[in-house]
Amino acid sequence: MTNQIDEHAPENSGVMDWSVLDALKAMQRAGRPDIRKTLMTSYLGSIPALMDGAKAAVSAADGNALRNTAHSMKSSSTAIGAMLFGKTCAELELLGKNNTLEAAPALLVRAENELAETCAALRTALECGE
Repeated sequence: MTNQIDEHAPENSGVMDWSVLDALKAMQRAGRPDIRKTLMTSYLGSIPALMDGAKAAVSAADGNALRNTAHSMKSSSTAIGAMLFGKTCAELELLGKNNTLEAAPALLVRAENELAETCAALRTALECGE
C-alpha cells in the first residue's frame, strides 16, 4: 500500500474520504498486514450481501429489514471513508425506520450506483498499493 491512499482521490473525489483510511496508519504495527488494505478487502467482500439484503427488504416492503440492513451498510461505509454512500444508506435507514418506503426504490438505485463507484475506487486503491 502506498503511503498516501488519497492519491487516488481526484478520480473519485466525491466518493471516498481517503483521510479516514489514512488516519488508521497510526494504528499500524510494524510487520503486520496493512490495516487499511485489510479493511478495504473485508468491506468489498461483505458489502454485496448487505446490498442484496437492502434490495430484498425494499422488494418485500419490509421497513424493519431495510432499517437494519441500511444501518449496517452506513456504519461500515463511513468507517472506511465512503461518506457519500454512507449518507445515502442513512437516508434508506430513516425510510425503513419510519416505514415510509415509497421513495425507497429510487433511493436504492442511487445507492447501487454510489456503491459501484465506491467499490471501484477501493479496488483501484488496492491495485495501486500493491
